[in-house]
Amino acid sequence: MTHAEFVVHLRQTYAGLFDPDTSEEAWSLFLTANTGWNELIEEYVRRVEVFLAKRGLLSKLYIRQIEEKWGGLRCYLSPTNGYRPSAEVAAALGVIYHEIAERSYHTCDVCGGAGRLKSNNGCYLTRCNDHIADRRLAIDCRKIGTEL
Repeated sequence: MTHAEFVVHLRQTYAGLFDPDTSEEAWSLFLTANTGWNELIEEYVRRVEVFLAKRGLLSKLYIRQIEEKWGGLRCYLSPTNGYRPSAEVAAALGVIYHEIAERSYHTCDVCGGAGRLKSNNGCYLTRCNDHIADRRLAIDCRKIGTEL
């Protein structure tokens, strides 16, 4: 599945987790991570949906952005106007996030296989040995998520 197809899949499958007023421009910035992490991203989104649905909190919190940063996966939630999550809700969502983020440091962001965090000319990437050696994929970290 391409990056664009995966974003469409998330938007359709988990529509209740995203602000319906999100502009197409914002959607273009929503997911900036390579496709090797698609499985981790979908697990995160699914677990957040299940957690919020069980507590009647769908449409109270939205997933705002998912990105690669410093070689790991970052996921951001935003509350809707007037909603403030309790400490218990915030902590439980934090546990889900940290479990997924930790696994991203052991998952190649290109192929989804076993990987490890590496630095390549000041650019931090989590890659398997096959993909860290591919200079095409490691030259410009600012393009991660746009070329694959």
